[in-house]
Amino acid sequence: MATDTAMSAASGGSAPSAVSTLEAGAELERTLDRLEARMEALQFSMRTLRTSPRFELWRHDLHETRETWFRLVDPDGQDPTPEGS
Repeated sequence: MATDTAMSAASGGSAPSAVSTLEAGAELERTLDRLEARMEALQFSMRTLRTSPRFELWRHDLHETRETWFRLVDPDGQDPTPEGS
């Protein structure tokens, strides 16, 4: 009986860790997907409504969203997009 308990504890101890790692990865993917969709929507708005008073706000928001996306994808990397584009 002690062997069964030890085996259960050993197998149960690693499974939650693997599940939480998978859940964290899935959450990161969902976050990246949402950020990509936001960037696409902002780019569309900027292309179609260039004369909108909100244009500068969209441009700033796009820049911030892009920085966040890159920070999540590669925390040690740099945004390959030149400043001001």
